[in-house]
Amino acid sequence: MNKLKSLPLLAIVGLFALPVSAGIYFEDTFDGSELSSDWTILNEDPEAYLVEDGVLTLLVANRTSERFGEAPNTLVLNKPIPEGDWKMTVRLLFVPQTLGERFTAGVARDKDNGLFSVFEMYTRNNVETDANLIGRKLVKGKETRFGRTLYTISGRNLEGRISVFPDRIAAVELQLERNKRSYTARMRLEPTEPGTEGAPDGEWREVQDLTALRAPGDNFFMTFSSWSSDYLPNDGEALIAIDWVRIETP
Repeated sequence: MNKLKSLPLLAIVGLFALPVSAGIYFEDTFDGSELSSDWTILNEDPEAYLVEDGVLTLLVANRTSERFGEAPNTLVLNKPIPEGDWKMTVRLLFVPQTLGERFTAGVARDKDNGLFSVFEMYTRNNVETDANLIGRKLVKGKETRFGRTLYTISGRNLEGRISVFPDRIAAVELQLERNKRSYTARMRLEPTEPGTEGAPDGEWREVQDLTALRAPGDNFFMTFSSWSSDYLPNDGEALIAIDWVRIETP
């Protein structure tokens, strides 16, 4: 089944770190009809998420918080963060609607402390919307961030800009990797078909590493939010589907 075409219309446990063997530490492909017990949901709204057809779909209204513990349906993994290095990757199926959507994955302790990788749709003027990768660190509310634009959609027609994304991009893969005290945010845009005119090349891109001397958080988490800019008349709802999430260790 084409998961993108079948998107349903809506879709803290602080533990000590444990050593793990190399390989896949955690994986969820969202099979079945319920969210597994591996997850805790903060600010739960049962009407705004759904597990169906092998994806977890999240629905948010525009102008919603992205912060850990404040965002609606914040997904917190109940497994402890492993000792040493690790890599968290999330594959997203996505059709923009507000052109201000934002998906965040990483580790957090609370709303003021954490380290994240962010996929952001940002409309910077009347004719251009960027697909951005952002690496963010919060320490006692003070932010450090690095970002770059991976893809730009142009056009004065809003609906036309919205339709370009699924025509050229099949999925988004977002990643955060720890290597000792360095944390790297990465993202790649999977083209619908290799060589499609105007589509991204499908290569991984990253931003400057962030550094944390101590563990920046106690839990893996994910949030979805939307905050469209003043250039957009679209204040509607936003949807995203999580195809899978995987945490690996060296």
